[in-house]
Amino acid sequence: MIIKENAKARKILANNLIYFRLDKGWSQEDFADKLGTTPTYVSTLENAKRNTRIDYIGHLADTLEVSLEQLFIDRPSVKNHRIPRR
Repeated sequence: MIIKENAKARKILANNLIYFRLDKGWSQEDFADKLGTTPTYVSTLENAKRNTRIDYIGHLADTLEVSLEQLFIDRPSVKNHRIPRR
């Protein structure tokens, strides 16, 4: 079913955003600053509550310095812990 696949893709993307953000030691606020957006928007992406445009996914990949493919690898769930803003 298409709806379930869309939700799965959103969850995979969300998990990978957290994975790569934490790997860089960035808080959601740091990541938002680098993207030129708000921490609230980053939070909705990381919680799989928002769809985003394909060109913005490219912007996410560029900012995290990863390939688009890496954002859609189905990894084990990452524990999202709070990193203080620098």
